[in-house]
Amino acid sequence: MLAEIGTLTVGLALATALYAAVAALLSLRRDDPRWAESTRNGVLATAGLLGLAILLLLAAFLTDHFEVRYVANHSSRALPLYLKISALWAGQEGSLLLWSFLQALFAALILASSRGPAGPGEKVRTSLLSLITAFFTGVTLFLSNPFVRMASVPADGQGLNPLLRHPGMIFHPPTLYLGYVGLAIPFAHAMAALITGEVEGWTRAVRRWTLAAWLFLGLGLLLGARWAYDVLGWGGYWGWDPVENAGLMPWLTATALLHGATMQEERRGFRIWNLLLVSFSFALVLFGTFTTRSGMIQSVHAFARSNLGPYFLAAIGLTLFGSLALILRRRRLLEEKRPAESLFSREGLFTLTLMLFLVLTGSVLVGSLLPTLTEALTGHRFEATPEWFDRVTAPQFAVLTLLLALCPVAGRQRLEARRALPALAGGAAVAGLAALSGFTRPLSLLGFALTGMALGTALVEIVRDVLARSRREGESFLTALAVLVDRNRRRYGGYVVHIGIALILVGVIGTRMYPLERDLTLMAGEPAQVGRYTLLFEELRQDFPIGDRLPTWAVLSVYRDGVYWVTLQPRLERYANFDQTVTIPALRAGLREDFYVVLAGWSADGASATFKVFVNPLASFLWLGGLVFLAGGALAFWPSSAGLRLTVPQARRRALWNT
Repeated sequence: MLAEIGTLTVGLALATALYAAVAALLSLRRDDPRWAESTRNGVLATAGLLGLAILLLLAAFLTDHFEVRYVANHSSRALPLYLKISALWAGQEGSLLLWSFLQALFAALILASSRGPAGPGEKVRTSLLSLITAFFTGVTLFLSNPFVRMASVPADGQGLNPLLRHPGMIFHPPTLYLGYVGLAIPFAHAMAALITGEVEGWTRAVRRWTLAAWLFLGLGLLLGARWAYDVLGWGGYWGWDPVENAGLMPWLTATALLHGATMQEERRGFRIWNLLLVSFSFALVLFGTFTTRSGMIQSVHAFARSNLGPYFLAAIGLTLFGSLALILRRRRLLEEKRPAESLFSREGLFTLTLMLFLVLTGSVLVGSLLPTLTEALTGHRFEATPEWFDRVTAPQFAVLTLLLALCPVAGRQRLEARRALPALAGGAAVAGLAALSGFTRPLSLLGFALTGMALGTALVEIVRDVLARSRREGESFLTALAVLVDRNRRRYGGYVVHIGIALILVGVIGTRMYPLERDLTLMAGEPAQVGRYTLLFEELRQDFPIGDRLPTWAVLSVYRDGVYWVTLQPRLERYANFDQTVTIPALRAGLREDFYVVLAGWSADGASATFKVFVNPLASFLWLGGLVFLAGGALAFWPSSAGLRLTVPQARRRALWNT
């Protein structure tokens, strides 16, 4: 009965979503407030029905309804409560239902936040969001229904994929979905602006939605990187996997959109840029869904092969063709009335930044599709290796880092040399510190110098503003800082984000250019040298089966520079139900480097074991920078308490001044 009710609920949600889309257009055409109210009810009903479907599926997991195929394939009686909850989005069917619900919820939140009668743009936007919700709900209902019943009911379920039991993977998918779904909001606003001809104010209306989507995507990427570092056992955090790239690409274009929107709000053009960026961002969201669910690519992150591919390809084509057609139709409204400024002006540097973001996104897209395209065209599969991606993208990231240092200090007409001095000082300081720490390769020093320039610019801009206010108002440094941040969260949050990105780049340079990796096979009691570390294999232990897993671990004593440092216990866990082995590395993190050991295997009698040992320099800066990045994004997103007390004209003047 639960399965039938769930399917009926999703079907009703599809009907109400389609009704809301049509009713919104009828309210626009007939200008009848009853149609507008009916649209509102349809949107709210869709969100409510899909929320009910989520609760029904969750109830099926919590009460072990194994007659539901999706529950039987992703849960078991022994599975802990928190894993049963996360199993809801562990597979394709449940994740699509969650996506549909979030899409409907966001549409309802947008509608609920509107004040007064809806204008033409709002009605078109509501119709578009309802159509997007209907698309995902229809795909869920007809092609990937999580409420399909089993022919025969098993006594127990298969359980959750062991790779998905890490905390990073519990939270990684939902955060990415929030980012993906959030990008539909600026897309719908932009298309509504083009359809109605109101092309000027849409970026300001969706600023916070775009920022929230961008922030969730960034959080999802960081959680996924940490999951790879902790679970996959290859010593890395980013392997340029096609599904990783599918999350990175819309984040890159959304980053460009945030910068382009700032320029448009300053009345400095960028209208066409922003419309293209928002269209590409939403198309890349659909592309990411296509790559993970079509079976076109092979990835540890991807779902099983399915028949969803053609439908998402059609949606991608419709998105790109429709948005480009609307931009061409409204090209006269979008023409820039002001003369172009020099390359080294604020406008010129921002234009170069957006171009680089698009080129970088295109490079990642080509590399992701290269194996499939070459196999289709030539019959031979050419794999774009991580080394290929590093060679292609590293120069582009280097130039972007330079622009990260220059854009904040660019004047309205040109870049002033005196304002670039802090960037140069920061570059020299960080490169010098890196050289003194032993990181002396020329290319790495160049990378450290560029990163230091970005750090120097952001820090000096903050300190200079705080000191100026402190002298002017007679406030302490901390008081002046608190007041400035509260009054201009967007600007100073952006500086903090830049600092976080610079710290992440320090970690990338260290781990990519100075890694140390060794494969060791040791007898019990045998030592081995890895750099300045000495490993002593003490023993191999195997516990009794715990639930559906059999853990085996090694005990290693590690000495650094001849002095005892730490005991590490890397382990392997065997899951018989899945015929799968999960590697649990042993990690000792430090500010300078991480020491990372993987148990790769052992002899039949347990007298010897094989290990992979990695020394990852500056890896901690990845996670430190990620936390700073998230803090800056949250700061920029959080509303200013001072802004809440301003009149409308004052708020508009302050917003323009703050950008």
